[in-house]
Amino acid sequence: MILFVGSSAKVWLFRRRRSAPRRARERGAELGERKRADDIFRRASSDLTAPLSMFVMASSLARPIKSVKEVPDLHVRTPLVRSNALSALAERDVLLKLESAQPSGSFKLRGIGRTCALAVHRDGAKSLVSSSGGNAGLATAHAGRELGVGVEVFVPETTPERVRGLLRAYGADVIVRGAQWSEANEAAVERATSTGAALVHPFEGEDTWDGHSTLVDEIAEDLGGTSPAAIVTCVGGGGLLAGCLRGVERAGWLDETLVVAMETIGADSLNASVLAGKLATLPAITSVAKSLGAASPSPTVFARCLALGPGRVRSATCTDAQAVSACVRFADDHRILVEPACGAALSAVYTPELGIVNGLADDDRPIVVVVCGGSVVDRASLDALADAYL
Repeated sequence: MILFVGSSAKVWLFRRRRSAPRRARERGAELGERKRADDIFRRASSDLTAPLSMFVMASSLARPIKSVKEVPDLHVRTPLVRSNALSALAERDVLLKLESAQPSGSFKLRGIGRTCALAVHRDGAKSLVSSSGGNAGLATAHAGRELGVGVEVFVPETTPERVRGLLRAYGADVIVRGAQWSEANEAAVERATSTGAALVHPFEGEDTWDGHSTLVDEIAEDLGGTSPAAIVTCVGGGGLLAGCLRGVERAGWLDETLVVAMETIGADSLNASVLAGKLATLPAITSVAKSLGAASPSPTVFARCLALGPGRVRSATCTDAQAVSACVRFADDHRILVEPACGAALSAVYTPELGIVNGLADDDRPIVVVVCGGSVVDRASLDALADAYL
């Protein structure tokens, strides 16, 4: 249990002060329409020369979460709290969606947990295989323990021993393969293929995106149906961003709520893709925010960002120093440790000179920042980052 005490944070109980516009939509309610939308997205994302109208058609169809009988939710409902410090900086209410409170330490448990539960209960998987030595691997290990199935996590040689220990503490078998993630992932794919285990991708997959979208459902419930002015999140491969967009669309907020996708320079594959107008691949990940280190974003997520346009999805970047500074200030303001990937999202408000949340609607609706968490950060590592960058 996390108890927030003192004046710097309080549980947010939203009282509607005026009626905000809500545009209820009936888009693709029939199963056939949802299937058509999924088919369009798959075709569009595999062919980035496809006409923009194809993306627009697909993005207009909100995807309800499919219910599967007796599939447990492995994540917990997280608090939505007001930050006095960030509200003062933004000169409007800033609310924190505290995904750092998830049992595995990050938002990953929402989507990864759903994927693992469906693999076991729907598909009959007897074991799980992951290739992430970070938050996704820890979420898979936690899910496997809760579901009572074996978990193997393939990690590269660069994975710190502390992280390997965290994975083993969940009962996962840790296998070290290769000098980088791609080599570990190849080994994981081979293992899953040869054993019949379910392969759990760190950020791709409809079930994973559906799971991540539930955080927006909770925000909508906590705000009493009123839309926030903006939702700020970080983006690596794009799984969390996909979930946020899916949730925003399901809530009917596409034309009311700006989604801000933050990256650090050096791990900014989505921003590079948006600026280029086509899927881009970074030559290397040079940022300290290794959790954002996808050389290319999800093609499907990138296609959706293009379809929705900058008026609905704003791609932005910060420096490593700004992300680390946000982590340190957040620890001081809220007594919560987060990693630089999360610091990227926080920097959108902690660093007003970036101008990222400028130009929002002039009303009393809040900004929501998704505090994605970070399972591998501790006091020593945050102190070392502060010494190196500040």
